[in-house]
Amino acid sequence: MEMYASRNRKMMIMGLLFFGMVLSFFDRVAINVAVIPMGQEFHLTTSQTGLLISIFFISYSLMQPLGGWMTDKFGARVMITVSLFSWSLFTLLTGFAWSFISLLFIRFIFGLGEGPFYPSSMSTIRDHFPQKERGRANSFFLSAQNIGGILGTALAAALVAAIGWRGMFSFAGILGMIVAFGFWFLLKPQRIQEKKEGSKKQTKVPLKLLLKIENIWKIISFKFLSNIINYGLITWMPIYLVKEKGVDFVAAGSLLAIPYIAGFFMFNVSGWVLDKFMAGREKYLAAAGALVSAIFLYFMANATSIALIITFLTLNSIALSFFGTVLYTIIIKYSPKELTGSASGLVTFAGQIAGAVSPSAIGLIISLFKGSYNAAFWFLVISALLGTVIALSIKNNSAQPSKDYENKTAAV
Repeated sequence: MEMYASRNRKMMIMGLLFFGMVLSFFDRVAINVAVIPMGQEFHLTTSQTGLLISIFFISYSLMQPLGGWMTDKFGARVMITVSLFSWSLFTLLTGFAWSFISLLFIRFIFGLGEGPFYPSSMSTIRDHFPQKERGRANSFFLSAQNIGGILGTALAAALVAAIGWRGMFSFAGILGMIVAFGFWFLLKPQRIQEKKEGSKKQTKVPLKLLLKIENIWKIISFKFLSNIINYGLITWMPIYLVKEKGVDFVAAGSLLAIPYIAGFFMFNVSGWVLDKFMAGREKYLAAAGALVSAIFLYFMANATSIALIITFLTLNSIALSFFGTVLYTIIIKYSPKELTGSASGLVTFAGQIAGAVSPSAIGLIISLFKGSYNAAFWFLVISALLGTVIALSIKNNSAQPSKDYENKTAAV
């Protein structure tokens, strides 16, 4: 029988993972606020701004499959520590950038460093939590994105106003490097008995087995579309509020924290719902979230006041939290243990490709439509509707050993 961590150890592990995800999201979201004074200092054009935001997602996405494979090969503890330290180092170096080209280079390497964190975290949850608890563990971990988003908007705006964008990045980088050492010393393996049976010989899993999993393509497609929406809003809403709606810089950061607060609570509610009521039917929660997201995106595009914009953005954040939890829960519940890191890395790769595509695509759409944001909102609405259709086609099967995938195409 497979052994899992004690209650106290699970709480410690989740606390570490949660804080790591907070730092991860803060570091990637803060630039969406900082890019406004950065643009003024370096005289960035609209296309350069979009490229600066997208460059992280390009390198981050490229690192996902490799990061997942490295997690399965070297272990989650090693990869989490290396990832956190390296991306924090380049967050620190962002504060020393001297030109647009240097910013592009630093943000590109920053994305490579952060790449392994997500799949290694998924493997850590899979290793330490039984199947019936993985939905809640996963949703709590993912909800840290919202805390990072709150800090990456409201706190980042306040820090930029107080110590400048360079000081803000330097502070975040130093903090992350310190925390990385904490991960290495505290996230020590404890499951001795299980390792006696299973760790003498590490199972080698060919990458081609992932491509035999029928659901992997559906999950990849859904993740791509969901991140088109998520990162489209994350990257352009600060600019939209400040430049299009005339909201004060610091006030915009505070307003954008509201959807993150709602999303934090609903991420955890969605995990509880998944474990208690939706076992084997997770896809319906994803489809419902995508459909509701499309509705609120349409309302947001036609809102006539700042209050209504933030209200619909908050309701959309609640919808995103429901279908955002489902994908990785399906992976850690139903995929073979030997494939968890690689499958998570591959799906995250697709999501981060969307993170690279969405900011640039929205910037291009706004330019083509002479500064109008309506077409950009329709782009997001259509993405949500397509996601609804794909989510309904996902199958939920019980987890199988990786050897069962060698001679057939199976569903996750």
